[in-house]
Amino acid sequence: MIDNKYIQDRKEFFSVLFAITAIFLIYGLTYILNGWEWTGTSASGYCERVRETWIREPTNTISNLAFVFVGMYILWLAQYDPSEGKPSLSTRSWFLTLYGISCVAVGMGSFAMHGFNTGWGGWLDVTGMMMYISMPVFYNFSRFLRWSEKEFVSYYLGANVIFALLLWQYSLLTFLWGALIGIWLSQELALKYQKQPIVIFLLPTSIILFLFLYTSPGSTPIDFILSEFEAILLWAALAFFLYKIEDIKLERTHTPYFWLGFGSYFLATIIWQPSKTDGVLCDPDSLAQGHALWHLLGAVSMWCFYKYFRTEIDNY
Repeated sequence: MIDNKYIQDRKEFFSVLFAITAIFLIYGLTYILNGWEWTGTSASGYCERVRETWIREPTNTISNLAFVFVGMYILWLAQYDPSEGKPSLSTRSWFLTLYGISCVAVGMGSFAMHGFNTGWGGWLDVTGMMMYISMPVFYNFSRFLRWSEKEFVSYYLGANVIFALLLWQYSLLTFLWGALIGIWLSQELALKYQKQPIVIFLLPTSIILFLFLYTSPGSTPIDFILSEFEAILLWAALAFFLYKIEDIKLERTHTPYFWLGFGSYFLATIIWQPSKTDGVLCDPDSLAQGHALWHLLGAVSMWCFYKYFRTEIDNY
């Protein structure tokens, strides 16, 4: 029986479920009040033929529910996690709750972008992406620097407000996305190679260089340096910072979940470029859209990284 106690025992899940329901109602009412149409639209550029309906790119849109499902399942499972002990992604804490919410945010934002093809939908898409990719970065800093839950929530949400404002005004997605991935990879390397800053700097820089060259056809390593020199300087400074801080006393098991998550994201990235409009995998009228597969593989990555972070042993 669903009574108040049942809901309170699963408060994270039901709170976010209520928010999701409200957001979908807002999406629907916006469409109705706009005369049963979307205005100021432009196709996303991800192949699928646009329909003049509420959902303009059906497959690319519906596939985003995979992100929502993963996030909601994480929040549902929170009821089984302990509330005692040091707060982490393995306890019923704000770390866990915001990880689940960040997964949901990606799905809801990308749903708006592909579903409605509006400028505000595109902004919700990139804002949700920033919420997710910044989550492990701030979570790792909270572990390394021993932040409290309150400090983590303040820094994480404050940074994402700034990201959202910047993305509303400027086209900074590629820079912010690449920079945050580089920071995350540097942090993961610091778990084992804290006293080898060259390794912490060079490996993530090499991976981001590959992703840059792959997703920007015709570009060269020089273009990468010119385009991303701020991020490169940031990774160098970060490597030195991680080298100088107090010894990191965390252990995580990378096999299998970190590598499964990394592999899933890597495969999704390989599929992403040729799935664009006019790409070799593009078939506008097919129900099997490559960009939808990117969404599904991204959701798999989210689940794998959630499982990976829960392998942590805190030796502080």
